[in-house]
Amino acid sequence: MNGRKQKLELTWIGKDEELKLEPRILIEDPTKSCGDSNSENMLIYGDNLLALKALEQDFAEKIKCIYIDPPFNTRQAFENYDDNLEHSIWLSLMKYRVELLRALLMNEGVIFVHLNIEELSHFKVLMDEIFGRKNFLQMITIKAASTASFRSINLCPVTVTEYILMYAKNKEIYDRPMQYVKSEYSEDYGTYIRNFDKNYKQWNLVSLDEEVYCRNNIKDWREAREKWGDVWKEIRYFQKKKIAMKEAERIVSLNTLQKPSNKIQEIINKSKVERENVFCLEREDRDPIYVYNGRTLAFFAKKLRLIDGEIVPTEVLTNFWDDISYLSLGLEGGVDFANGKKPEFLIKRVLEIATDPGDWVLDSFLGSGTTSAVAHKMKRNWIGIELGNHAITHSLPRLKTVVDGSEQGGISKIVNWSGGGGFKFYNLASSLLRKDKFGNWIIDEQYNANMLAAAMCKHEGFKFFPDESVYWKQGKSTENDYIFITTSFVTVEQLDKIHEEMKHGESLLICAKSFAPACKDRHNNITIKKIPQMILGKCEFGKDNYDLNIINVSEESED
Repeated sequence: MNGRKQKLELTWIGKDEELKLEPRILIEDPTKSCGDSNSENMLIYGDNLLALKALEQDFAEKIKCIYIDPPFNTRQAFENYDDNLEHSIWLSLMKYRVELLRALLMNEGVIFVHLNIEELSHFKVLMDEIFGRKNFLQMITIKAASTASFRSINLCPVTVTEYILMYAKNKEIYDRPMQYVKSEYSEDYGTYIRNFDKNYKQWNLVSLDEEVYCRNNIKDWREAREKWGDVWKEIRYFQKKKIAMKEAERIVSLNTLQKPSNKIQEIINKSKVERENVFCLEREDRDPIYVYNGRTLAFFAKKLRLIDGEIVPTEVLTNFWDDISYLSLGLEGGVDFANGKKPEFLIKRVLEIATDPGDWVLDSFLGSGTTSAVAHKMKRNWIGIELGNHAITHSLPRLKTVVDGSEQGGISKIVNWSGGGGFKFYNLASSLLRKDKFGNWIIDEQYNANMLAAAMCKHEGFKFFPDESVYWKQGKSTENDYIFITTSFVTVEQLDKIHEEMKHGESLLICAKSFAPACKDRHNNITIKKIPQMILGKCEFGKDNYDLNIINVSEESED
C-alpha cells in the first residue's frame, strides 16, 4: 500500500473532462404561455444541460423532487430517439446533468432516475459517487411489459421490467410517511368478533366462514356446496369480503409475533393456558395489544385507507410495482409518443412518495410532458425541460389541455381534475457572444439592453433586479453590492456622478463596452470592467447542443 486514500469509483474515457457551461438566460414566449399569468410553472425549450445551468442561480436547493427518464442507451433507433451511444459518452453526459440536478435539489429532496438494464449497474455506481452511497434509498422494479407483447422466441428469459433508482439529497433528514397501495381482501382476516361492542373480556370469536354460513342459514361447507354449486367458494369469499368491508372493526387475523417483549410473552403464555379468553396489554400513546389463544389480534380496520377517493384494503408499498398498467398508453394525455411515454399513475406514485402540494417538481427529460401534467393535476409546482420539436408538438399542447381541463385521461378523474393554473413557456437564449467575420468575440445582436443586463448578472453572480428609480442599480449580489451594465462609453464625469449618488457602504461593478482610461481606479468602491473581454475564458460560448443525441432532428419544415 502506498498510503494514498483509495475509493471505489467508476472510470471511463472522458470522465474527468471539465465542461465550462455558459449560464444562459431564459426568454418567455407569451404566445405559448398558458393560463394564469402569475403561475411560476415553467416549460423550457432547449438543451437540458444548458437549461439546468440557467436554473442554477434561482433554483439551487429549491426542488423537492426530480424525476428523469433519460434515454436508455439501448443501441436501438426509435422514432423520437437516436439512442445509440457508447457507454462512456452516455455516462459522461449523464454525469454532468446529475451533478447539476443535485445542486438544484433541496436538502429534504429526492431524485428518481428511470432506467432499464442496459446502464443500470454502471449508473448505480455513478449515483453513489455523486449523491453518496449512504443516501441511496431504494431500487424500484417495475413490471413494464407482459410476455403477450413478445412475438419471437428468446434464448434467455424475456425482459419485462424497468428500474427506478431513488436517492435522497440527505438521507439523515429524509422524512416521508409510509406509502400504501390497494390490495384485495385477504382470507387471513378470517375471524369475526360477534359481540365487539362488549368488553374485550366477553368477546366471542368465531371463524368468518361460520358467520357467513349462519347468515345464510347454512350449517357448514357441505351445505354451502349443495346450495351454491361449483361456485360455492367464490360466493363464500365474496360474502366474507362484503362483511369485512362493512364491519372491519369486527374482523381480525390471528398472528404469531416474532420476538415479542417479555411483557407480551407473559400474556401470550397465559392465554395459551386460559384458552378462549381475550387478554389485553394497554400501551401509552399506542394501540393496545389483544391476545387470544397464544396469538395476537390484527384488526382488518387498520388495513383500510382512503386511496384515490375510496376506502379500500391496503398493503405497504414495496420496491416491486406490478400494479401500474402500461397497456393502451400510446394516446394517454392526447399525444402519441411511442416507446417513450410513462403512465401518469407511475408519476403520481413517485410524487406521492416524495412531495406535498406546493412542492417543486423537475423533469429535465420531459418527453411528452407526463411529469409536468401529473404534477400540475396534483397541485405541485413544476419545471419541465425538453429539446426537439416534440417540446412544441407534444408537451406544449398536452399541458394546455391540462390547464383548460379538456384532458381527462390518466389520473384526471382520480384526482378530480377539471382545469386551472397555468405555466410560462421559455426558450433558452442564444449564446451571449459570437465571433464576427474577423474571428473576434462580440455580443450577439439578438441581445437587447435588458437581455444583456440579465445575462451579465448571471455571469457575475448577481440577481437581475432593476431598481425602479436608480438606473445604475440593475442587479445585486448582497444588500449593498450592485451591478450596472451599459453598452455606452463611460466618461469620468458619469462615473463621478454615480459615485455621488452612492450611499455609504455601497459598492458597484460596472460592465461597459468601453470607458475612459481614467475611470479604471478612480473610486475605491467602484470597479469597472470591459465586456466582452471580462467574461472570455470563463465558459464555452457558441455551443448550443450538449444533448444525449436523443433527438432525431428533422430538417423538414414545420407544418
